[in-house]
Amino acid sequence: MGTKRKYHAYRADSSDDQDQNFAHSRMVWLTADRRRQLTMPISPMKLQPTGMQNDEPTAFFADDWEPTLDIEAGWSEDERGEHDSQEIIDKPSTKRYTNSDAPLREWMGYDGRVGYREEFLLEDLRLEGRGGAGLLCSCKRLDENNHPIPSLFRCEECFGRDIVCQECCLDHHKRLPLHVIKKWNGQYFERTSLKDIGLRVQLGHLDMTCPCPVRGHIEFIVLHVNGIHHVNVDFCACDQRISHRQQLMRCDWFPSTVHQPQTACTRRLLEHFLLLTWSSKVSAFEFYQTLEHLTDNTGVSVPKSRYTAFMRMVREYRHILLLKRGGRGHVENGIANVRQGELAVHCPACPHPGINLPRGWETVEPSLKFLYYLIIAMDANFRLKNRTRSSDLADPGMHTGLAYFVATKPYSAHVLQFASQKDVSTCSGFSALAHAESKFSNGLRATGVGLCICARHEFVRPKGVGDLQKGERFCNMDFIFFSTIIPLLLLNVVISYDIACQWKINLLDRMTKLPENMHIPVAVATTSFMFGIPKFHASAHDDGCSIPHSLNLMPGVGRTDGEGVERNWSEMNRVANSTKEMGPGARHDTLDDHFGHHNWRKFVGLGLLLRKRLLIAVKERDRQQAAFQEFNLAVGTSYENQWTAMVESWEADKTQPNPFTNKERGVSEADVRAHFAEQDKAAATAGRFHHHNMSPSVFIAWGLSLEDSQRRLRFEIINGTLSSYQQAELQRRRTTLLKQIHRFRSVQAIYMVDLEILLEQDDDGSLVEAENTILLLPSSISAAIRTSTCRDDITCIEEKLRDAQCHDCLHKLRNALRARVHLIKHRNRETRGQRANTRAASIISRLDGKIKMLAEKYRTAHECLIALRGHGSWEGELRPLNAHDVRGPSEDVRSLENPSDIIGSNGRKRTKKQLAAASRRLGQGFMQVSWIWTSVGVLGDDDNAGLNDALRVEWAKACARALRWNEEVLLLKEEMRRTRTFLEWKARWWENRAKFAVDDRLLSEGIAAYAFRQAALQRRLSISFLQLWSTSLTTQDHTSQPNVDEDEDVVIHDEAYDDAEDDLED
Repeated sequence: MGTKRKYHAYRADSSDDQDQNFAHSRMVWLTADRRRQLTMPISPMKLQPTGMQNDEPTAFFADDWEPTLDIEAGWSEDERGEHDSQEIIDKPSTKRYTNSDAPLREWMGYDGRVGYREEFLLEDLRLEGRGGAGLLCSCKRLDENNHPIPSLFRCEECFGRDIVCQECCLDHHKRLPLHVIKKWNGQYFERTSLKDIGLRVQLGHLDMTCPCPVRGHIEFIVLHVNGIHHVNVDFCACDQRISHRQQLMRCDWFPSTVHQPQTACTRRLLEHFLLLTWSSKVSAFEFYQTLEHLTDNTGVSVPKSRYTAFMRMVREYRHILLLKRGGRGHVENGIANVRQGELAVHCPACPHPGINLPRGWETVEPSLKFLYYLIIAMDANFRLKNRTRSSDLADPGMHTGLAYFVATKPYSAHVLQFASQKDVSTCSGFSALAHAESKFSNGLRATGVGLCICARHEFVRPKGVGDLQKGERFCNMDFIFFSTIIPLLLLNVVISYDIACQWKINLLDRMTKLPENMHIPVAVATTSFMFGIPKFHASAHDDGCSIPHSLNLMPGVGRTDGEGVERNWSEMNRVANSTKEMGPGARHDTLDDHFGHHNWRKFVGLGLLLRKRLLIAVKERDRQQAAFQEFNLAVGTSYENQWTAMVESWEADKTQPNPFTNKERGVSEADVRAHFAEQDKAAATAGRFHHHNMSPSVFIAWGLSLEDSQRRLRFEIINGTLSSYQQAELQRRRTTLLKQIHRFRSVQAIYMVDLEILLEQDDDGSLVEAENTILLLPSSISAAIRTSTCRDDITCIEEKLRDAQCHDCLHKLRNALRARVHLIKHRNRETRGQRANTRAASIISRLDGKIKMLAEKYRTAHECLIALRGHGSWEGELRPLNAHDVRGPSEDVRSLENPSDIIGSNGRKRTKKQLAAASRRLGQGFMQVSWIWTSVGVLGDDDNAGLNDALRVEWAKACARALRWNEEVLLLKEEMRRTRTFLEWKARWWENRAKFAVDDRLLSEGIAAYAFRQAALQRRLSISFLQLWSTSLTTQDHTSQPNVDEDEDVVIHDEAYDDAEDDLED
């Protein structure tokens, strides 16, 4: 028997519930040699109530059950054992149980069943009374009249809800002074406090007794997670006394002032608030308001507000935590000698010279230098504004310049030199509009912040944040950039910035105006800096700057998209409302705190992130390299060598001919969008605004983008059978698209009045999938309704965008058809054999899919133009696109065939009749050139030159994709190595800090304990990451790894980096 046979056995246990039994299941199977049995317990399954079971009771095994009793197993009588007479119950079919599949329905009740709501309600009401507690306390104490003392007090925090007498309550809470106490008044429990019933808290002694106590303030307040408490505090005043603030801190109460404190906050509350505000971005005001509601939700007996004191304690505690985690308590004069940026959480996967880079990394061969690039991303955010509140003198930042924000004084002095500098001008339309909006800066100290992060792992860089006083100006971004890279001068730096094409101009000249400690040798900067544009932003730039700065085409960056800074803004914008009204110091401290938490979450999540990326990268690298190899076989060696030399020449010198572009004429859709963006900018500058923050042109462009998403989704559904995974992915994409359409509707209602009426008219009550939802753009409604419905000239905007869309589609369609013609010619003349023909057919098939998509997009745009313009002379240039119009340049597809070729254009062997027709050139007299090759933008092109030009562009892009994915795999493996090395270095760093000793023995113990705990944390992370990565490295990719000397953290690269790597296992 070749497979393991599995059996399920069940045992019914008695239950107190007469209506239900529980079946406990165990799965048993035999090993391949049939010598051992393996058992695995399965969670209990609840059976049907006895009233619903069959009349015949089901038999179950006792504890001495035999797993091999199965008449179909074919075993001998001896092998079956001694339990032949017992019955084995086959595994029942999968059933659905309401209590596990729909627990809320079970709780509510269904099909006439009562449910459990009343039971829960009554049990909750039971707790309002005394329950089963006796009238007298269990201590059996007697009062002064020799009567038993009644039990009247109940603690809401202690387990069990016991009711005790006053003395017992005080005894139990001697070390629990912040519990909530209620007293039975004969009718109900009313809130009281431990202070009211006589509890006094003695500080300064572990046994809570002092020979010389001093009473604290009569209104001493302690803030805790369960509310605001009045506490009777006694400070120590004996010979062993220390300051009142120290006595409070040594019992985990954080004082609000350093002299005669009257308010304290528990460490637990501070930790709770920080975790809550980091995760949910709740403000301190809302949190304090919650504490007041916990104390008294009516607001009648709430203590006098300590909100100001609470804010002060939060800021101080944040600062202390930052210093503590930075190890400043583990060195002599640690606070006074802290360096700028030292308190930030650093990215362990980025290169750090002297820490996680191998020895000799500077002299590594040129093909591997990209492994040690520092890739950063920059951007500005205009949501994090700050009103003119307080001042730097009244509200100084506690650690501004020591973590993420740049130091205030040198930064302000530098910016003041450029008070008249204008906003950055860019070729990016939507960025220009955003900058125009930032000009309204009246009453603002800061219009936003500039930020610098590591682009691959999205850690905020030390000294990588600065306030923007008036838009996104060069002087601000220059200071932030040079501040964060100064410690890393030895590295090559790739800068991803949405306006890098303009920012880099004269950058080195502007550097000379920065403080002297930020100057970099010009020769170093010229050879070390590389500039890119984030991938999402690149489409808004002209080809003249988007292609030379494209991260898809830049060697050495892998699959870095440069958009991580935008993802960071989505998180940080949630604190914009609370920080907008803060003073300068409080705002910097708060944002520094949130940046630190952001970096820490990235730090601990780095293992999963790199593993996930590597699994994707290995698969995609193999796929892209295979596709590129097929492409090379299709184009031939001569073209491959010629185009390779062209790509290498352009990468070395951007003034050389660009292999990624070809000759293009006419106005593109991107040109029209940029034109509208400039108009929006001019209108905003002049103070003319639209009905919505989103301009009409952006609104229409959004609708066209949704239309493209629908088209792609429909095309993928129609073409091919979907697997289960693809079906799940399809539903996810449908949900995402539906959400986008709902957001689109909210803006559409502004620009199209009576939208709801139009939607109701189109709604027939049937379920419509997201890809088939009608967007109701102006072109889809009648002219009469359009005139009364559409506002802000959106009809004219759509008309211009549709016109440009038609020209774009024709241009891309011609390029794709040229490439298809070349591939068919090459296949017919050069390709022989099933394997080679299959390869060629695969490439042509993918290209055919792209052609069909472009043709469909053109037809949609053309129909919309007719609806908007009506028929007219413009149709002489943009004609209807029929199926027979979509064919190769200047000739019918049949003319591409060599009459002597046995294989036809469809890749199949031609019949005798087809060969004879081809030899006679049958049909040549009736052939007409497709109009797409005679329209504006094509005339004057040489067919062969245009064909090679289009094919070269596709080849160069395929080459870049294959190279980038290969770089991504190598980068990820190097980042994994760097991360482990950094964690081990950090663990040793903390262990060295544990050696710091002071005169106070107990303090030295605490210093060492914290250092050892941090070292252990770093090693736990390292082990956890290694376990995650070992699976992905050993089972998913057989690439040879660099040899690592664990003792010296040195990586010796072997030849595997240059060799082709094995295919990914299924």
